[in-house]
Amino acid sequence: MSIAIEPKVGPSESTSRHERSIAKRPGTLRRAWRSVRAVLEKFMPEPPIEQIYPLLGGQIYFQTLSAAVQFDLFTILNRDSGLTCEDISAQLGIQEKPARILLLGCTTLGLLRKTGATYANSRLANRFLVRGAPGNIVAVVEWQHFINYRAMYHFYDSLKANANLGLAEFDGSEPTLYERLAHHPELERIFQDAMQGISVQANAMLARYVDLSHVRRLVDVGGGNGTNAMALARQFPKLHATVFDAPSVCQIARSNVTSAGMSERVDAVAGDCFDDDFPAGVDCILFCHFFTIWSEDKNRYLLRKAYDALAPGGSVIVFNMMQSNDESGPLTAAMGSPYFLTLATGEGMLYTWREYETWMREAGFGIVRTQKLPRDHGAIIGVKQ
Repeated sequence: MSIAIEPKVGPSESTSRHERSIAKRPGTLRRAWRSVRAVLEKFMPEPPIEQIYPLLGGQIYFQTLSAAVQFDLFTILNRDSGLTCEDISAQLGIQEKPARILLLGCTTLGLLRKTGATYANSRLANRFLVRGAPGNIVAVVEWQHFINYRAMYHFYDSLKANANLGLAEFDGSEPTLYERLAHHPELERIFQDAMQGISVQANAMLARYVDLSHVRRLVDVGGGNGTNAMALARQFPKLHATVFDAPSVCQIARSNVTSAGMSERVDAVAGDCFDDDFPAGVDCILFCHFFTIWSEDKNRYLLRKAYDALAPGGSVIVFNMMQSNDESGPLTAAMGSPYFLTLATGEGMLYTWREYETWMREAGFGIVRTQKLPRDHGAIIGVKQ
């Protein structure tokens, strides 16, 4: 069995020819660039303080967005555009001054358009913030507000301790967010809804660009509520997929699979990926948005474990948002990494392409391929020879 890459988007080498050239003489180039930059900065105007306003006001901007989502403001304006402040305050059940403050924030942020005395959604709001609309991110906003925002207050202390001190915001004694959510059914629902929203958009790329037509049994490690496994099963008719996750999560997955009428081709097996064996008889092991959670050592362990569990010709796939090899971005890597340190496990971050490739080769995979995908995602595929 082999994993084929669709030729529409060619495999990307993790290190370009230009990067290799720079790597041979990094000290010389850095010194030259510092000299050039020092000269240029003498002729550049001082940066205005307004450039830092988006950072100073970040918490206010997000809470404005979150409040509007909780009020379903964008859903209301999608249904009935052209309302006045008075109309909106009545529909939201708040007084007019608070409504003015909320509308001012949303308009300034480009989420609403104001024409005379009336308000309407911007195209951005209609596309992503209307509850029930295809591809909306309402659940992601709720996840950020009810789970992540509280914990990120502890980011500074988590950096000093190299531990997820933000976890103290949630009751329980377990060391990770995922385990503690089992004590909070409503928060776990919010979390799983957000993961489903992310999965629906991101995992469509996986099904499109990575050919699994030759795979017969796939295990989706940390597969959550089954969204990804079902999408892959729909795309590849001969594929049987198994979600491998915590017991409380598997209950949600089984319910979703049953509701979708896919119980014959998708199932869920409860287990701990570090302590329990992977489900037997699989020829592909998928880690989807999973390695960002854990430390380098644990990721190496999981790849060695996957290698041992696969027969020759079997494959492992790591599908994630990726950090660039020069560690200068992208923005998604900078946004996601603090969450994994401060809250999720205190271990992970968004790693570079090169790190994943190195770990796979160290685990024994003789063939390692990389595939750049849209939205800063990538798939790294290792084949056991």
